[in-house]
Amino acid sequence: MKTNRLYWLGFLLIPMLIFQSCEPDEIVTLPLVSGLNCSTATISATPMNGVAFSGRATIGYTGGNGMAYSSTDSIASNGVAGLKAHLVAGILSHGEGTIAYTITGRPNATGKATFPISFGGQTCNLEVSVSVDTTTPKPSTASVDRVLAAIDTFRTTLSAAQRTALQLPYTKANAMNWTVQAGNVTRNGLSFNTLTETQIIAAKKVIAAATGTTPDEGYGEFTQILMAEDVLAANSEGNYSSKYYNIALIGTPDLTSTWTLQFGGHNYIQHITYSNGAVVGVTPSFQAVEPRTWLQATVAYAPLDNEKNGMAAMLAGLTTEQLTAAKLTTAFTEVSLGAGKDGQFPTRAGIPVSSLTASQKALVLAAIKPWTLDADDVTGMAMLAIYEKELDNTYISYTGNATLSQSGDYVRIDGPSVWIEFLVRPGVVNPAEVQYRSVYRDRKRDYGGM
Repeated sequence: MKTNRLYWLGFLLIPMLIFQSCEPDEIVTLPLVSGLNCSTATISATPMNGVAFSGRATIGYTGGNGMAYSSTDSIASNGVAGLKAHLVAGILSHGEGTIAYTITGRPNATGKATFPISFGGQTCNLEVSVSVDTTTPKPSTASVDRVLAAIDTFRTTLSAAQRTALQLPYTKANAMNWTVQAGNVTRNGLSFNTLTETQIIAAKKVIAAATGTTPDEGYGEFTQILMAEDVLAANSEGNYSSKYYNIALIGTPDLTSTWTLQFGGHNYIQHITYSNGAVVGVTPSFQAVEPRTWLQATVAYAPLDNEKNGMAAMLAGLTTEQLTAAKLTTAFTEVSLGAGKDGQFPTRAGIPVSSLTASQKALVLAAIKPWTLDADDVTGMAMLAIYEKELDNTYISYTGNATLSQSGDYVRIDGPSVWIEFLVRPGVVNPAEVQYRSVYRDRKRDYGGM
């Protein structure tokens, strides 16, 4: 009887032992890989020193366990600073596969930006090469030397107090301090009405060295708009004068620092920013003119007619259907991104240049050109080349009449970088005549990208 009881007890214990020995392993919920290979990672694009970047790095792995993973905190770059890597959420394959990181930021040097990657129980260093900036125009050294030499000469004509007033600290607040209000209002730097004729001549030589030589553009356009101020003064009781224009240096002018030459007044403002001996921005740039045209010493002047004619030719090259697609419903009485409107770029509207024919695209580029020619000649052509590369991602739009001949007529070119507005509106002194107003900005390079 005892034997039988032992037999049955053993019979009952055997399944329990079998059940315990077959208990499943601990359930794995973490994403795991057996290998992570940063050395063969691919980068969607090459970041450039000083240029805002957004790209994607793809890293291969082995031994994936099929688990899902979420995004993680950003990883800051070592070596070349200014970039961050951010894991894109996904699901591992069983075996080999890839994971992706978005790379964003603005690198501060050339060389290697290194990210310490830790994923799935493995680590590796992701290296991203940062190149020199190939999108920023690089004027000849002689061009920058001419500007610096002209500044040195101008300074020799000034008193100690004037030299102090001329130069301001390199800050965004100082760079953004500009107005197109008429009259002797407070502006950065030195007002021409506080300078002697010798000092004004020296100041204008600085501006001439920094601007283009194409007839009716660059320095020629600047001087003609100043002439228009004096025409207004002679024909009105308003507070107009070419003497109410200013020149300022924001930062320390040299071949290694970053600094801005700012000059202008009521109907003209220009910012040209230099860094390490190169031009890194030629905007914001505002131009307007009243009267639109005038005769002086038997010479006819119309300083913004090239800009108007280029825009009108661009619109005239569109078909009826394209004009319909490009037309805006908004009415304009002023350019939308003038003084105090920094960074307020709206959503792109109108017709994409990518949908145009080759001849129509050429008209768009020709319409942009007069604005780029206001900078020194080398920089002007370099900027135009940048905008040409971005042409297919650019939009054009208008409102009013495509001829740009009546008050309220307005046209815009809006690209990844370039932004140009041109407006026809009634004159202030003589409302029976129209005046032209325009602003040229660069989404990436306003104030040198600061």
